[in-house]
Parts: sequence; C-alpha cells; structure tokens
Amino acid sequence: MKRVFGLLCVFAVALLVPMAALAGDYHRNATLVCSDCHTMHFSQQHGYMGADSTLGYGSEFPEGFTPLGGAGPHPYLLRNEVNDLCLTCHEGQTFAPDVLGANTNSYVRMAGGLNHVGDGPVVELTGHTLGSTDPAPGSNPAWSSTVGLECANCHFPHGGANYRNLAGNPGNYSALGRSYAVITYGTGGVNDLTKDVWEHDATLNQLATHYAWSNTDYNEPAATPALYAGSAYAFYCKGCHSDFHGAQGGTEVGGTGGEEWLRHPNAVANIGAIGGGHSSYTVYSGRTNHVKTMSASGVWPATDNTPSCFSCHKSHGNENSFGLIYMSGTGVIDEEGDNGTTVKEMCKQCHTQGG
Repeated sequence: MKRVFGLLCVFAVALLVPMAALAGDYHRNATLVCSDCHTMHFSQQHGYMGADSTLGYGSEFPEGFTPLGGAGPHPYLLRNEVNDLCLTCHEGQTFAPDVLGANTNSYVRMAGGLNHVGDGPVVELTGHTLGSTDPAPGSNPAWSSTVGLECANCHFPHGGANYRNLAGNPGNYSALGRSYAVITYGTGGVNDLTKDVWEHDATLNQLATHYAWSNTDYNEPAATPALYAGSAYAFYCKGCHSDFHGAQGGTEVGGTGGEEWLRHPNAVANIGAIGGGHSSYTVYSGRTNHVKTMSASGVWPATDNTPSCFSCHKSHGNENSFGLIYMSGTGVIDEEGDNGTTVKEMCKQCHTQGG
C-alpha cells in the first residue's frame, strides 16, 4: 500500500531534502500522511485548505483528499473498509501501483495483480483473492482470515523496514512461535549483495520502473539466518504456506542427500548443481528470458542461481492458474511470462526431461 500524495513529497524532491534511505516506499516517515486513510468524525466534505473537494484524491496539492466510502463510520477511524480504502489509490490510478487485475500503468509488475471474491471461480484461482475466507494452501495448521483476506494481512499500512512494507508476521507466524520475517533490501546504485532484494531505481516518483520486473533483483546473502532455510522471501511466504518451504532434508521439502525432494525446493538447491539430470544450468542460461532466481554473486544467469517462490509465482497473481509464470524463454516478457502458454514451458526453464 504505497501512495504519492501531498506537498511533503513534492517539497522533498524539489529541495533535495534527505528522505528515508529507501526512497520510494510510501506510508512511512515523511510520506506517512495520517489523513490519507483516517478521518476524525467521518463528516469531511472539503479539503483541509477549504478548497472544493472535486480536486479529489491523488492530487499533488493538499486540498485533495481521499473520499469517505461506504456506510461509515468505520473501525480505526478509517475512511472506508480496509480493502476498499487501499484500492482507492491502488486500483486504476497512475500515481500509485495498480495492484488489482489488469495494470493501468505502463510497466510489467513484479508482483502481478490481485483478484477479489466475486470475480468468478476461474479468476479466483489465479492468485491471492481479496475477501477470501478459504484456508491458505499448505497452511499447517490451516489458516484463513475470518473476515476475508485483506491487504493488511501482508502489508504494514503504516510502513516498515521490510521490503515493500511487508508485514512481519502473516498467517500462522505468531501461533507457531516463529521469528519476525525480515526481507532486507536497498535501492539505486551498485547492488548490495548483503540485501535480499535490490531495486535499481531509487528515484522517488518513477513508479514506472520502481515496481517493475526489470528493476528487481534477488540476492542470496551468505548471512541469511539458518531459520530462513536459505530464502528470507520464502520464509515470509511460509507464514501462510507453511508446508511449502523448509530446510533441505526437513519434513516440508525433503531433499535427503540432495535428491528425493518431497516438494519443489525454493532455496538451497542451485539450478543444475545436483546430479541425476534434475535441472540444467546450461538450459536455463541458454534462454533469452529467465524466470527470477536468487544469486549470491549478483549475476544472472550464473551457476549459483537458486529458485525461490517468485521464480514460479506472481505474489499477487496474474491470468494463469496459481499466478504461475509461463516463461518459455523467448518473446516479450509480460505478467503471464512471455509467449509461453503452458506449465510445461515454465518447468522447461530449468528442466530437460521430455520433448
């Protein structure tokens, strides 16, 4: 939940006032504007400067304000119910990332797009579904949101140090006594290999690249805590999808002796590094387009490239089942993959079995 709103942002750029080190992440520090999301009495009919409210939300001027929505007042003095409030700025707008369905903006989103309850049974199989009360796949014990999945289940609305304001304890984290999941990151300049994620463009207003597939790299820091089983990102996803990530040889993914995987590894096993023909670095590196992988060296493709959750799935979703990325290796990259149309083509990014 991120938003470009208010003169604070404009002044900071114009006057070169030092912002947070991770410029471009909103709802934190100078870009945390209480009145964007909260109202004291649910009665606001004009902006704080007395101007006509037709300027509307998303304006670069303080007169604009987020409209009140629904049959309020709402809990926590919110201007609308949680998902509807977030989508006020994050659906169909160009001043903030568009996170639902098709993308209004002109870049390929790294996370793809969410869907929501009511979109239809087929559409709702294509990613995270807002409003869903279904148990999360692989959750053990089974976890679901009793009020329906909300943006705030995964993102801190008031910001935080985690990558893209990701909440530290989604799903079963607290119930299972797990530690806070920290996904470290940085932006701009030379890739810092001690960070889990690196975004090349740190420019405050350039959302066209900041949230793009082409702007995002995933490192594999040597100092990643053993608790994270090789991938801080996968450990975060494990908060809800607890059976789908774990240490090699463990009960979740197996991999005894480097083979005999019970579930697809999303850390530890480098592409082509284990014998038996299970995967091929030569095939992976020989393609023009590659699914995203982690790298300790900061080089892609390279022999240290390791898959993680984002290698096969869009975290929000896309038009494919389960938000899968059908990447054949050629063609123009989009949120569904490139010109790939089947799961098999995605698998053959790294695997050689079959024709």
